[in-house]
Amino acid sequence: MFSSKSGAVKLAFISVLGLVVLKVVVAIITGSISILAQTVDSFLDLFAVVITFFAIGMAAKPADEEHPFGHGKVENISAVVQAVLIFTAGGLVIYSAVNRIISGASIELTEVGIGIMVLSIVVSILLSRHLLKVSRATDSLALEAIGHNIAADVYSAAGVLAGLVAIRLTGLGILDPIMALAVALIIIRSAYKVMRKSFGGLIDVTLPE
Repeated sequence: MFSSKSGAVKLAFISVLGLVVLKVVVAIITGSISILAQTVDSFLDLFAVVITFFAIGMAAKPADEEHPFGHGKVENISAVVQAVLIFTAGGLVIYSAVNRIISGASIELTEVGIGIMVLSIVVSILLSRHLLKVSRATDSLALEAIGHNIAADVYSAAGVLAGLVAIRLTGLGILDPIMALAVALIIIRSAYKVMRKSFGGLIDVTLPE
């Protein structure tokens, strides 16, 4: 059911939407800027999934008089849009984290945040593996972009989880915005990788590693 391009995108939409809702609620009740960073990243993942759904449908259309080589480049364009969104997320996280460091606000109910981050990591690992598997089977750059994006969420979520555990044990609230900054760097690195590969596909060249 979820082994096709469209099926994999639908699975991604359902999974990411669930994570977005949970993270929004937890970010509000805990006041954690690092969880907020994760929420922003997941929301952009959700938007990227929607874009990819339409891009895959367009790319599957056969060649016609106006598009003699088909519509395959639409997936590359979709991946570029995703990269721009990821860059935007990184900038927003950095801005919010710096403000939190300046204001020195604390977070509450760290146990709840820890639980949600564990759940997020498990879901993201399973989802990214499936998306990358389907992307290889279908040769879909757009699915690969989403897969790598969600895989990057695993590392950032693990960092946030470690920060929340440290805060719970030490009471050092400043660790929260510091971890948020780390998440931002991971987000921006992910955007660079997707952008680089997508541009290579648009101009029909293989970029060196």
